[in-house]
Amino acid sequence: MKTSHSVLVASAVCTAGLWLFERQNQRRNALHAAQMHQAWIAEVATNPELRSIWTPPGGELPDADHTNLLHANRLISFLAAKFRAGLLDKHTLRVQARWLMQREVARTYWKKYGAFREEEARDRTDRAFNAILSDEYTAVA
Repeated sequence: MKTSHSVLVASAVCTAGLWLFERQNQRRNALHAAQMHQAWIAEVATNPELRSIWTPPGGELPDADHTNLLHANRLISFLAAKFRAGLLDKHTLRVQARWLMQREVARTYWKKYGAFREEEARDRTDRAFNAILSDEYTAVA
């Protein structure tokens, strides 16, 4: 009886440890992907050739407008990474999203690409993030 109890406890501890390790690994990977995304956006924002290649379909944007939307994307992506990593809770994300949506460039970005961000949401964390940004966009717009 004691042996089976000990094996059960050891198994539970190992399972919990593996789960925590996997969760930490996923967060680390998400932060690394966010870091690469931030570098990519910075490169596109400063390189006119790349900017012209990655101009959104459906019409040419003036170069300055496209650059501003890239900067908005960069800030929104940064907030998404912080939220995913647990560095922002829903309340603090809402405060920052409200501040962000008070800027015209952020509202323009969300109006153009908010639906795409909702389409690409992969889990409840992304959906919660998008819902908060959409709520704040609606409140300000």
